[in-house]
Amino acid sequence: MLSMQITGRGRNAADSSKEERCCLSQSSSDNRRQSGRERMSSANDKGPPSMESTKETRFCAVCSDYASGYHYGVWSCEGCKAFFKRSIQGHNDYMCPATNQCTIDKNRRKSCQACRLRKCYEVGMMKGGIRKDRRGGRMLKHKQQKEEPEQKNDVNPSEIRTASIWVNPSVKSMKLSPVLSLTAEQLISALMEAEPPIVYSEHDSTKPLSEASMMTLLTNLADKELVHMINWAKRVPGFVDLTLHDQVHLLECAWLEILMVGLIWRSVEHPEKLSFAPNLLLDRNQGRCVEGLVEIFDMLVTTATRFRMMRLHGEEFICLKSIILLNSGVYTFLSSTLESLEDTDLIHIILDKIIDTLVHFMAKSGLSLQQQQRRLAQLLLILSHIRHMSNKGMEHLYSMKCKNVVPLYDLLLEMLDAHRIHTPKDKTTTQEEESRSPLSTTVNGASPCLQPFYKNTEEVSLQSTV
Repeated sequence: MLSMQITGRGRNAADSSKEERCCLSQSSSDNRRQSGRERMSSANDKGPPSMESTKETRFCAVCSDYASGYHYGVWSCEGCKAFFKRSIQGHNDYMCPATNQCTIDKNRRKSCQACRLRKCYEVGMMKGGIRKDRRGGRMLKHKQQKEEPEQKNDVNPSEIRTASIWVNPSVKSMKLSPVLSLTAEQLISALMEAEPPIVYSEHDSTKPLSEASMMTLLTNLADKELVHMINWAKRVPGFVDLTLHDQVHLLECAWLEILMVGLIWRSVEHPEKLSFAPNLLLDRNQGRCVEGLVEIFDMLVTTATRFRMMRLHGEEFICLKSIILLNSGVYTFLSSTLESLEDTDLIHIILDKIIDTLVHFMAKSGLSLQQQQRRLAQLLLILSHIRHMSNKGMEHLYSMKCKNVVPLYDLLLEMLDAHRIHTPKDKTTTQEEESRSPLSTTVNGASPCLQPFYKNTEEVSLQSTV
């Protein structure tokens, strides 16, 4: 009996001690939870919660799954984040087995790598896209140790060019040009809206064409189009962010190429003819009346045929025309007398953005990656032929000027003289010709008379030019 009582008392004591320990453990756990809540509430009272601490549900911009965070410039899930990381660091030559229009969602995101990567770019993913308030601890510590405030907001243009394909509008660290914040669709829309109006000729179809009358018609048309071209260039995204010197320089170098690519585009629907205006459609026989024009005529018709065979889209045309404008005066080593551009880095950034937009349009049109690369190469090769035609046309126009075949208008004459500044001097040019040329009065490779034309084009009435 005693042993049973002792055993019972021992058990009761043991049970009571266990209950006491459980109570103590539970109370300490409650205290820790309470202190944790207090610390969280005190932390929240110190300032507004960060985007990570909010309870707002965010979804992946690529596949619409739940987003795990802000990765590579957009909200995305861990799967799409890892996929994009692998793609930009290693093999990414994916091929779509269908038409490059596969649906990418939570269930089908692994079915087509090519379309998944394309959608990553479309929604704004980029190699250098990180949020300002998300820095790694080691990176933040290293940045604080540097203590170089002058480098706080600096952006290396070369890093932007190589790291970004599409820039998310929410990323505000890139302040070089507003064009960087435009999506491909926005850029194409802006270029479409910038297109100049249709210009009509003063041609009287009842009168036969002679060399003088045809050159008068063509130079009159060119002078009208030049006024619209200047207004068009100002509306090309990013162009007005350049210095005035660079804007004028690029226009002086590219004006005839831009006129020619516009002529070629208008002539695509007219085989074996050139559409200088809706009411001035010329064939090869009519071009014979101007000495030396047939060779240039044939090259223009051949290029228009090439555009027609490629089924060139309007979106591709406007991108090509902008590329011609921005690429015309970049390589200034061709002339020893030419003053260099002031901001080639920004020009290259805008140029790369437009090329990326062109590639983006090709991808959306259903072309495979290999087809995109081939088509882009074909279009860029055509641009070299257009430059060759421009040089031929410039020589022909200058010879017409020297022979006094037709009087040139003020703006056209100024552009012709300015273009000759930006080309190497002909070894056959005599000193007497140079002294008579207006080029001898220019300074530092810049046209002193074109800038007033450039600044005042917005004040010119469109009725006087159409």
